[in-house]
Amino acid sequence: GSATSMAVGYVKLNWDVSGELALGIFSAMDAGSLFLMHFTNNIWACYAGYLAFKACYMLLITIATFQIAVNLSMERYALMFGFNNFIALAIQTILTIVVVDSRGLGLDISTQFLIYGSYFTVISGIFLIRSTYTIFSIKCR
Repeated sequence: GSATSMAVGYVKLNWDVSGELALGIFSAMDAGSLFLMHFTNNIWACYAGYLAFKACYMLLITIATFQIAVNLSMERYALMFGFNNFIALAIQTILTIVVVDSRGLGLDISTQFLIYGSYFTVISGIFLIRSTYTIFSIKCR
């Protein structure tokens, strides 16, 4: 994960155009690795899926943080990233209570992979639709 995050700094892309496309692609890869872990019983395939998920997720977070930071002034970094971390932690806690906890759905681990894979599929779809719109609007100008 850290190697992929470091590699982002060396990639020369127009992130204004390609940023959301990259977020969509890496979200889809995260969804694919979670679905792999759901649909297989092979432990080595699950380990490979986990490694792929973790690397893509770290890259996803790095790109998303960069996309947010580009549009902020230096004085707003701490406030924005503190608020983002707080909201992310709140959403993660709610999702964990709903999906994992016995007071919620209390799902088994395989079903959790299916739920989280579906979540990343929806996120990927949103990013890919938005990036397609952005690329087409730029090309039409």
